[in-house]
Amino acid sequence: MLIELKKVSVIFEEKTDVEKVALKDINLSFSTDESILLIGNTGSGKTTLIYLLDLLIKPSKGFLLYDGKDPFFYPYEFRKRFGVAFQIPERQFFSETVEEEITYAAKNFGVPFSQEDIEKVLELVGLRKNILKQSPFKLSGGEQRKVAIASILLHKPEFLIFDEPTAGLDLKGVLSVREILKKFKNSGKGFLVATHEPELFEDLCDRKIVLKSGAILEDVRSSVART
Repeated sequence: MLIELKKVSVIFEEKTDVEKVALKDINLSFSTDESILLIGNTGSGKTTLIYLLDLLIKPSKGFLLYDGKDPFFYPYEFRKRFGVAFQIPERQFFSETVEEEITYAAKNFGVPFSQEDIEKVLELVGLRKNILKQSPFKLSGGEQRKVAIASILLHKPEFLIFDEPTAGLDLKGVLSVREILKKFKNSGKGFLVATHEPELFEDLCDRKIVLKSGAILEDVRSSVART
C-alpha cells in the first residue's frame, strides 16, 4: 500500500488565541513494506503524524491518500491493515482482563485466532500465560506496553506503527521489540518507529525521517540497515 501526504498541515484550535500548528506543509510518501525511523524532539509532531496515519485526526489542510483513495471514506478497511501502539498504552485499554484486551482488535477486525496464537504472541513479547486473567490497569508500565504490542500482533497487520516502543521496558523488553521488528521486516512487511532512542533501531531501518517544529527537516535512505 502506498501512503501519500500532500502539503498536509494539522492545526489545533485554529484561529483562536491558543492555535497550535502541529504539522506544517508535510510532503511525504512511503509504502507499507518500508522500515522507517521517525525522529524528533518533544513537540516535533511525531505523535500527531501517528494519529494522522491511524485516521484518528484529519488534515487541516492538504491531502492524505492511501493507494490513491481518501482513507477517511474507508477507515475500517485501512485501519485493519495497521497495528498501532501509542506512547502511553494504558490510554488504549478499556477491557477488564489482559486476555480481553489482547483479543479485542482481532475480534473487531474479524481475524480468526486460537489459544495457541495467543500464547505465541505472549511468548514473543515476553509475558507469562498467567497474566491473561489480570487487569491491564494494574500492570507495570513495561507490562502494559507488552500487552499493547501483543494485541497488535494477534490481529496480523501488514504495517506496524510504534510510538516510543521502548518506554518503560527493560533490556529484555527492548530486545523483544527489536526481534518483532526484525521478523516483520524479514517477512516483507514494514514499520514506522518513532523514538527518542534512534540508536536502538537505526540498523533495522532503511529510511530515516527527522521532524522539527512540525516540518520535515531530513528524509534520507539509510546505508546501515540490515536484517
